[in-house]
Amino acid sequence: MSAVPHLVVAPDSRNSGAALRIESVSKTFRLGRGEFVPALDQVSISAAPGEFIAVVGPSGCGKSTLLRIAAGLEEPDSGKALIGEQPPEAVTKEHRIGVAFQDHALLPWLSVAENIMLPARLAGLSPDRARMMELAKLVGLSDFTKARPKQLSGGMRQRVAIARAMMLEPILLLFDEPFGALDLVTRRSLNIEMQRIWSELGTTTMLITHSVDEAVQLADRVYVMASRPGRIFAEIPIHLDRPRDRRVTTTTAFLNLVQEVSVALDDASDQSAG
Repeated sequence: MSAVPHLVVAPDSRNSGAALRIESVSKTFRLGRGEFVPALDQVSISAAPGEFIAVVGPSGCGKSTLLRIAAGLEEPDSGKALIGEQPPEAVTKEHRIGVAFQDHALLPWLSVAENIMLPARLAGLSPDRARMMELAKLVGLSDFTKARPKQLSGGMRQRVAIARAMMLEPILLLFDEPFGALDLVTRRSLNIEMQRIWSELGTTTMLITHSVDEAVQLADRVYVMASRPGRIFAEIPIHLDRPRDRRVTTTTAFLNLVQEVSVALDDASDQSAG
């Protein structure tokens, strides 16, 4: 892909994003009469301003529930979530949280440009077309703003979803398996693009993923979750220089970190099974 222009942001944007704090959060879901399933148990994670964190764990360990609590879409039974000093619900009302899920959820009857600008319309704001064009360039879709989703590949649709999440200049980005449904080659390419986009913006970011390689390549820190109920098993700092291109993934340092996270995942699974 050809280089794209740098997105114009405020000079202090990297330091002004709110930190994410989730403190001793527990959550239980009711399945039926008298039947309860504990999803999260005393989970605590944090992200410093401008930091990229990743959460990995087996299916059903509560990763997505944790993200929904961070987004203000779920209420914890106990504990608290804060973005800066505000609860997520307050930040959501200000339209300052950007979320992208595995299902891109683009509206098929809207163009790429219209899908990117949709958050502004939903917030009752006048869409900033210049902002949309900057984001389209940032995700490599400046030549496709008039296209409909059905005319795009799966990877391109996810790029639109990422641009849409950033339309209202969020102070927190939340990504729930955004590339999970894509083929391995496309996923690796988009990991490189995700890192470049984050490096441009410096927005506090939390990624939920099943992929250890993806977590290590993108994050500053990786949280490993155990299940039944979901809890933090390990926290692993990722000391790799940026930018992290494809060559980084072949280095001994990268492979050692992937091994460390993988072993932690195995140990967490063994503990859950026990």
